[in-house]
Amino acid sequence: MSTLSNFWAIALASIFFLPGCVSQEMHDRKVTEASGLRNELDTAKNKIRVLKMHIEDLQKKTAKEHIKTGEITESLSMARRYGQKLETNLADFRARFSSQDQEAKSAKERATDLVRSLEASQKKSRRLEESILGLRRTLARFQDRLRLQIQLKKDLAAQLGNETKEGTISVSRKREHVIIGLKSSILFSSGSAAIRNSGKKHLQKISRILSRYVNREIQVQGHTDNIPISDRLADRWESNWELSAARATRVLRFLVEVGNTDPKRISAAGLGEFRPIADNSSKTERKKNRRIDIVFFPPSF
Repeated sequence: MSTLSNFWAIALASIFFLPGCVSQEMHDRKVTEASGLRNELDTAKNKIRVLKMHIEDLQKKTAKEHIKTGEITESLSMARRYGQKLETNLADFRARFSSQDQEAKSAKERATDLVRSLEASQKKSRRLEESILGLRRTLARFQDRLRLQIQLKKDLAAQLGNETKEGTISVSRKREHVIIGLKSSILFSSGSAAIRNSGKKHLQKISRILSRYVNREIQVQGHTDNIPISDRLADRWESNWELSAARATRVLRFLVEVGNTDPKRISAAGLGEFRPIADNSSKTERKKNRRIDIVFFPPSF
């Protein structure tokens, strides 16, 4: 711009200082050119001013854009940091989820084991309950049988009251069994299995009693003391077993054949010397062991 101004100053000076020989026409033309140049100069100045304004606007916009770019860069940096934090949190979450998933699987397996254990316990509990019910039913049957046996003993003792007072017959209960006991001396002579007449009346009365208890199993048991069979009787009885069995069988036959006892519910057993009720230490004690027991079993339900 300064070069252009110097140019116009020199041009004007040359016009005014030219020798008087310059014509008016040339002068006017130069003036017109100078005026045109001034107008161009003004136009150029205006353009320069506008350009300056544009440059300033661009500079301002550039500055704003720089600020925005800085803000965007900072935001982007913050976003990156936040994204990294999110990735870290996501990795932690995945790790926790994996751990929790494993724990859930383990918990599920433990739950399955617990369910199996519970089912096994329930089955065992049901079996125990069934067993307990069975035991209760057995106990109830035993108690019923025991009550019946207790009542049977009372009934027999009442029916054989005179005999028990005389000491010829005894009535007792041993666990579930009710026993009518007869001394061997009432029924048999020494070393014999033939029933004496004095003993038959007792057996006839007992057979009448047996007919009242048709639902009972009955066993006639023969017992002896521990004195071995004498040489005098050795040809008839090999041992006390044979003697006790023969006496029990003879009583059974009398009860069936004379007393009309049902043979299906009565049996005989020879027990010899092996179930004593006394210690065989004296004649009196041995006499107690020589006996016939008529044993009433409890009724079956």
